[in-house]
Amino acid sequence: MKLHRADIERRVPHAGAMCLLDGVLHWDRKHIVCEAAAPGADHPLAREGRVSSVIAPEYAAQATAVHGALLDAQSHPRAGVLAKLAQVDLLRADIPGNTGALRVQAELLSREASGCLYAFEVGAAGQAIARGRLIVAFSSEEAT
Repeated sequence: MKLHRADIERRVPHAGAMCLLDGVLHWDRKHIVCEAAAPGADHPLAREGRVSSVIAPEYAAQATAVHGALLDAQSHPRAGVLAKLAQVDLLRADIPGNTGALRVQAELLSREASGCLYAFEVGAAGQAIARGRLIVAFSSEEAT
């Protein structure tokens, strides 16, 4: 099932310009592949017309929120926070704005009532920009 921006906005805790993803290309129980427009100077997280690769994990975190909502068959995000980033490799200084759509991939490694662990990679034009792992902690009222 492919999803478009409006479907994604209902499943992530961000709206408007802060919803960074434009589409879900593929998902299954362990993986999600999303796309996002290449960032321009008007990107909400741009500084001096550039978007640092430090922002790449935010793209991944939004992809994991969509994935979790799809796994739970919910049309809204589960309450949680990005609790930890680990083993993050930033392979470029900036996210390129001239290479076409970004590809955001995440793989579910572990999921429990209290949270989940994903491996992720964000890339453009077949080149990785950032990769690593992230942990999402669910809020206590959702974990019961």
